[in-house]
Amino acid sequence: MRFATPIAGLVAGLLLATGLTACGDDSPVVPADGRSYTDAAHRTVVIPKNPKRVITLAEGALDSALALGVTPIGSTAGRGQLGIPGYLATAAKDSAIPIVASTRAPNLGQILKLRPDLIVVDDTTGSRNSIDDLAKIAPTVFVAKYTQGWQKYFAAMAAILDRPEQHKHVVGDIDRQLDQTAERVAAAPGAKPLTASVVRWSTEGPTIVGGNSLSSWVLNRVGMKRPPAQAKIDSANRAGNKVSMENLDLIDADYIFFGVLGNIDQASQELAAARLKPGFAALRATKAGHVYPVDGTPWTSGTGPLGVEAILRDISSAFR
Repeated sequence: MRFATPIAGLVAGLLLATGLTACGDDSPVVPADGRSYTDAAHRTVVIPKNPKRVITLAEGALDSALALGVTPIGSTAGRGQLGIPGYLATAAKDSAIPIVASTRAPNLGQILKLRPDLIVVDDTTGSRNSIDDLAKIAPTVFVAKYTQGWQKYFAAMAAILDRPEQHKHVVGDIDRQLDQTAERVAAAPGAKPLTASVVRWSTEGPTIVGGNSLSSWVLNRVGMKRPPAQAKIDSANRAGNKVSMENLDLIDADYIFFGVLGNIDQASQELAAARLKPGFAALRATKAGHVYPVDGTPWTSGTGPLGVEAILRDISSAFR
């Protein structure tokens, strides 16, 4: 699949080729029965009252849509994956959601063929640079920024998709899960608060995910803390801090949650290889048997409520 950032002329040509027309050069194609919505980019967009054919061009938007009971007709590939993020497969009910964008750019031709009635974009993928082109295909909203946190993001998705009751139910269920997991953490042996390190591993070595990530928010809510040096790391752009193998002790904590840009099976394979590295066996988390492979998407770059639930499941498993 080839992804590139197309120019506006391509969209116009595709519209003509398929018999679709836009409502003027700068106006999105909108349904007759719509409503006005002001998005996170302060753009006023007319969107469907009850969108049926939604395309989500960000992992967080896909996560939130599925949590609200909406299965998109197209989405962005998960980071380091060919399809949607693995942790979302169950929520998608194994639906083969077409991939119509990479994290770098959308494929406007494929999106156009799917005839969406709503497109959702955020600031975490290259699709944010193609909003004007996307708006010529269907109403396009900028849902929220990654740094604003999953709660604001999810509330915005619920407003966009007009799912207030589903939003209330999901948030309530997550609150219950947070309380249950916090009880498990509190009952575990060791001085409190227990510390947790969140690591994304690659062939270049480990990257420490910072304190302003989704996983840090969850860990804090269940009574765990990041080591002081890690809490100060800025992961606003999902980058984190790379650590040299000579300074491997910087990833240490009471518990290490070990992810990769991929699913938990890939993390397990990489963890097996990491254990052979000099210094890894000396980590106190390794000695205590407290290093856990996890799906890297929710842990290192997550935005949505299903990501929160995936992280909570992993923490609960670590404290059984």
